[in-house]
Parts: sequence; structure tokens; C-alpha cells
Amino acid sequence: MSGGPGRRAPGRRADFLAAGGLVLAVVAELSSAGLLGLSAWFISACAVAGAATFGSFSYVAPSGGVRAFALARVAGNYGKRLVLHAAALRRVASARAGLFDRAAAAERAQTDGLWSGELLDRSMADADSAGMALIECTTPVVVTAALTVGAVLAVAVSTSFGSAAVLAAGVVVMALISHRAPGTARETEQHTRKALRAELVTAVDAWTEMASLGAAEQLAARTTSRFTRLDSARAAIGRRRHRTTLTTGLVGVATLTATVATGSAPDAPAFVFVALLSLGVLAQAEQLANAAGARATAKAARFRLTTSMPPTARDTALTDIRSWSTEQGVAFTGHRLPPTALRPGRVVGATVARGAMLVVTGRSGSGKSTLLQALASSLRTSTDGRDGRPAVVAVAADDYLFTGTLGSNWRLAGPALTEDDVDQRLAELRLHESGLTARTAVGPVGRQLSGGELRRVYLGRALARHPHVLIVDEPTTGLDDRTARHVLGILRNLPDTTVVIALHELPTWLRPAPHLTRLPLDHIEP
Repeated sequence: MSGGPGRRAPGRRADFLAAGGLVLAVVAELSSAGLLGLSAWFISACAVAGAATFGSFSYVAPSGGVRAFALARVAGNYGKRLVLHAAALRRVASARAGLFDRAAAAERAQTDGLWSGELLDRSMADADSAGMALIECTTPVVVTAALTVGAVLAVAVSTSFGSAAVLAAGVVVMALISHRAPGTARETEQHTRKALRAELVTAVDAWTEMASLGAAEQLAARTTSRFTRLDSARAAIGRRRHRTTLTTGLVGVATLTATVATGSAPDAPAFVFVALLSLGVLAQAEQLANAAGARATAKAARFRLTTSMPPTARDTALTDIRSWSTEQGVAFTGHRLPPTALRPGRVVGATVARGAMLVVTGRSGSGKSTLLQALASSLRTSTDGRDGRPAVVAVAADDYLFTGTLGSNWRLAGPALTEDDVDQRLAELRLHESGLTARTAVGPVGRQLSGGELRRVYLGRALARHPHVLIVDEPTTGLDDRTARHVLGILRNLPDTTVVIALHELPTWLRPAPHLTRLPLDHIEP
């Protein structure tokens, strides 16, 4: 990811905001600790002075210090929240921008299909985790370190260096225990949750078919076992968190006792001051366990965000293909069928006139999707869009819808589309017969729509781009014969767009014509 001056300047501003927020956080926590210690000393001193006969005690200076610490704590906490959240949001925005830069670079590098909707959702969550680590991880660590240094110096001056050393050692031990808290249990829980999510999606999709096969009980048992594993993983994390909390608490109590016992406070107020100040420091140190968990999450998120290729991307190399697009149409040659095709090693090519349609047919495994994917990648890199129109738009068999409405999804392709425009296009695709409008919610990943509705929604969104070349994989999947005829009729009547589609077989009513050419991959002779 390249960063020009415009990208570096926001990064510097975010760093300055982060540094300022950390300073305010340290000021706020030091003020809290000072308020706690000084208040304890003030109250104890007042009690001792009141108990003494003819005792006198000036409360002016200590009460002024208490007010100053209180005001500094309020101002510091308010400023800390404003500045740290602003810095964290800038980091999240920068991480998301970098994510989309990588997606664009992947497209330019002919790695289409790597950025699926599920991967994009997970990467956006990773960007949030990486950005919010400033608040959830960095701030507690910096504040604890600064507070420990300040408290150790105060204890050393008030009592002895031995008490200060015991307090410092106790905080270090608590930090080491907290650092070991996030381990394999947390990773196991994350992997188990991911497996359960995939299992539930699969179970919903396959339930009807599995029930017809009499395998519904087995499917339910598989899903139940996933839930059991998730509960076990969560229980393991809970037990580990409980052990960590208990251990750090015991260490804190022991440290507090040892600090007070080894000290030589000159009077009762100084003794109370040391005890409560140490208690405040140890209470802050207990937050390091949560900070360690946030650090582990952010570290994993940064690794996934900075990996050169997405971890879940398909390791599929597109075959070589030479293509070109002109005002007269599209042509390609030199495409060698992959090893998994029915007739591997054969080289294919075709020429399609502008406004015409090429139908690539073949059984499963013949290489139809691979050919369409390779052609789309080649055209994107070798052809520039003309007249403001994209050179090529491809509709994959497993395209993606974002959570929201149909209108919001289609406006990703055509920002100028109004709700009336969307409704009109839905009617052209006969989606209005299902009651779909621009305001219809599609649900997560479009799960509120049927398979046939999804195919037409994908197609309508692509048509909104008005590309020079439209590539569609299996446009009639999930459609009845009447609707399939209508959809293919729309694709056959795009005078300014060259259309390339993939079908298992050419329908009997869709015969080759001057504006329709068939490329059968499963009937290619050596």
C-alpha cells in the first residue's frame, strides 16, 4: 500500500492525537491516585488533630490540593475520552482505507474472487480491532506504567525505599501474570465460533434436502456438537479469566500487605496515604489482563490486515488468456482449459460483436467459471472504460449483497439511482411480483431473498453500471422457465453491451442466431 503526502498527513495527525490522549489519560489517573492518597491523608490528619488536646491543624493547603486533584481528574478524563476516541477512529478509518487499497490492488493484479463478502466483513472487523487497540490496550499499559512510577516515588519519599521496591515488584508480577492470560483458549473459542457460524449457515441451506434424505437428525447432531464445543471453549476462557483475576488479586493483597508492613511511616496519616495509594496502583494493574486480551486480538487483526494475500483466499492461478476490446466488440484467444476440466489442455478463443451474446456451455467441471473469471480479469487490465462507462462488469455465481435495502445495494453501482428508478428496474426483472421494492431489506448476506431473486438482484445491480462488457455466470440459476426466458431476453437486447454468459446447456428455445454464439467447452476436439 503506497502512501502519498495526503495519506501521511492524516497519519501524523492521528499519532499526535494519540500522544495527546495518552498524556491526558496519564494526567487523569495520576490525579485520581493523588486525590485518593491526599484525601486519605487529609481525613486521617484531621482525625488525629481533632483527637489531640488543644491540637491545631491547618486545612487550607490540603483542601486546596484535594480540589485541584479533583478538577484535574475531571478535566483529564473528559479530554482523554474526546482525544483518544478521535485518534482511535482515525486509525480505524486508516485501516479500512488500507483494506480497500489492497482490494483494489488485488483486482489490478488479476486476483478476482479473493475478496469475498465474508472476508470483507471479517477484515472490516479486524480494522476496528486494530484501531481500537489504542484505547483497549495501549492506554491501560501506559497509564499503569506512569502511575506505578509516580506511586513508587511517592512511597519511597513517604516511608522507605523497601516499601517502594515491594510495590514495584508486585505490579511487575501482576503484569507478567496478565500477559500470560490470553492464550490458546481464546484462539480456540474464536475458531469454534467461526466453525459454528459456518455450520449454521450450511444447516439452514441444506435443511430441506437433508430432511428429504432422512438425515435431519444427523444434521441436528452435528450442529449440537458445535454448540457444545463453543460452550466448552467459553467455559475454558471463563475459568482461565477467573484464575487470572484470583491470582492477580492475591498478588495485589500480598503486595499491599508487604508494602505497608515494610514501611516506616512517620505518623498515622502517612501510613493511610501509602496504603490507599498502593491500593489504587494495584487496582489499576488488574486492568492489564483485559489489555493483554485486547493486545492479542489486535495483533492477530494486524497480521491478517497486513498479509500480502487474504488467508482465506482461493489459491487458484488463472490460466493465460489474451483478450482485447474495441468499439466493434470483444475477442479472446489462448485460453487453456484447466487440469480439472473435462478436456484439459485444449485452447479456446472466440470473438463477440458489440451488442451480441456469447454463451459458454458445458457440464460441471468443464471450466466455464474459470474462463469467465480469466476473461474478466484480462479485460480489466487490458481495457479502459470509455465514455465514463466501465470496461467490464462481472456477476459471479456467488456474488455478494451488503446488509441493508435493495436500493442501498444498487446505489453502490449507480449512486444517482432514485427509489423510483430502482423500483422500475425491479419491475423490468419481474421482481416486483415478489413484492420487492427499493426499501426491501435483504438481510445479512441477502438471506431474506430466495436464490432466484438473488440472481436477478445481482444482475440488476450490474446492469445499473451500463458496462461495455457484461459477464454473467449462470444467470438462470434458481429461475423457473418463464422467468429464465425473460432474463435471457433482457441480456439479448442490450445494444451497447457485449454479453458473455455461462450455462450448463443451451435452452432449446435459445438457438444460435446472428447475435448469439455458442462456445461448448465439453465438445472441443483435440
